[in-house]
Amino acid sequence: MAGKKHDRDHVRGLPSLTEARAERRRALVGGKVRLRSLPPQFWLWAGAVIAAIVVIFYKVEQGKVEGKKGAVMAKQRAVAQSLGPKILPFRDKVEGWVTELGKAFAGEFVAESISLGAIRKSPGVYLRLRAADTKDASTIRKASLRSLHDGFTSCFFERQNVPDPTKGDACQSPADCKTGLLCNEWNVCAPPPEPYNMRLAYRTLRVLSTSWTDELHETSSELAISAYDRDLERVSKEDVPVAVEILTRARFFVAVIDEDPAEGLPTSDAGESEAERVQRLPHFARVGIWELQSGQLLARLRRRVDAKFVPVGQATVTREETLFAQQRQVNSCDLAEAVKRAVTPKKAEPDADAGPGDAAADAAAADAGAPPAATDASVD
Repeated sequence: MAGKKHDRDHVRGLPSLTEARAERRRALVGGKVRLRSLPPQFWLWAGAVIAAIVVIFYKVEQGKVEGKKGAVMAKQRAVAQSLGPKILPFRDKVEGWVTELGKAFAGEFVAESISLGAIRKSPGVYLRLRAADTKDASTIRKASLRSLHDGFTSCFFERQNVPDPTKGDACQSPADCKTGLLCNEWNVCAPPPEPYNMRLAYRTLRVLSTSWTDELHETSSELAISAYDRDLERVSKEDVPVAVEILTRARFFVAVIDEDPAEGLPTSDAGESEAERVQRLPHFARVGIWELQSGQLLARLRRRVDAKFVPVGQATVTREETLFAQQRQVNSCDLAEAVKRAVTPKKAEPDADAGPGDAAADAAAADAGAPPAATDASVD
């Protein structure tokens, strides 16, 4: 009996192994397993391998990014070679004129060869800026992106055979339109409005600017580079043909420079830009007209703008944004009318002391090649 009990209490194997097996069973049951520590050399090699993989991956991705940047830059150089000789000299010439007009006023001038009818009816280019934005080429380019048609263009230029802007092929972008057409605000393909706004030319030239190139160089994402590539592709296919065609046909360039009021600009809660506030307030404005082919200055004028808007009808407008817009339009139209009067040739007024018979005699003598008859007021 005692022998059987001793057999049951006897544990096979080494006691230390039996104790280790029992400890592992308790750890598994309790959810706590103690891992055996790894040597430091393992972690050093593992870290080195991971770092090498990261560096190799970064180098490969950087190579892809730089390759795509190079491809986009090559496209930009191709666009510059085809577009540069056609538009860049035009841009530089216009910027020089605008900068000169924005400096200290050199006095009024109207060329004898000026033709108001030709300027109003012929294809032209228009740009309107604040005097504060004409200091140099960079400020002109930045401010030109906000230049729009206004009351001056409506009252000064005479548009002929203008199609209905609401009728035409539907579009969502210029890519949906035929060459020479733009997608307007009614989502209809239509010819570019005349006069051609210099803002559209600057939008085309934006992809050739140093700022666009610097932004591309700083880009580190393939997605962003693809966006720049699409932007360049769109401009070269949609905007460039239109800009080149119009700037080639244009005969005159008209610039309007608004001087800030002497008392400064008030604050506005109607969402007006600084340029719009200047146009609304009484102020002086300068107008320059040039012939593009010869570069001849045809007119340089300075007029004070202070028109009064008189509403008609029974409806009363109280919305501040609408009132401000109406005042800007009437001021701009008043400036256009003043310019038209200034460049219209003055008809020679007949002498108040000369009678109709004397005028007829002078005309007959002129036809015969003789000098006009003198009028003697002292004859009794």
